[in-house]
Amino acid sequence: MAIATFRGEASVGEIADKLFVRLTPRQREKAEAALLKANPRLGDIGNVPGGTILHVPDIPGLRLKTTRNLENPDVQIAKDLSDALTNYNARLAERFKTERDATKTQVALLKSAEFKRELTKAPDLQALAGQAAKALDGRAKALGERQKNVEAAIRQAVADLAKGPR
Repeated sequence: MAIATFRGEASVGEIADKLFVRLTPRQREKAEAALLKANPRLGDIGNVPGGTILHVPDIPGLRLKTTRNLENPDVQIAKDLSDALTNYNARLAERFKTERDATKTQVALLKSAEFKRELTKAPDLQALAGQAAKALDGRAKALGERQKNVEAAIRQAVADLAKGPR
């Protein structure tokens, strides 16, 4: 039995058309029934996630298209994971940037002349403002280190996935 991945097709008939060569209406019905039997999840196709492994049954009298890449599931899963990790890394980088920018804004406010001038009116808050500025500087450095570590881990995971199974 061959294997393919679900690519978001709207119907089982669409999957059959993509997998098999020139289907007549009757062959299409036969292919749909065989695909549903081999892949019961396709009965609720709207809830099947992209990348789901599909079993492609051997159907007497029907030929598989050679243009449709019937993937090795290990390779396809590794590719999907790699893509997901890469996308996650990009979103995470944006979040780190947003946090760094917010921290810089807060530090700039704490160090601004206007803020310091206002602090002279409340001497007991001057020490607290200084501690807050130091804590924010430390947070910015920690965020940078955390981002480097996460990016390195994701790069390593993607590289390991590209090597394939061991």
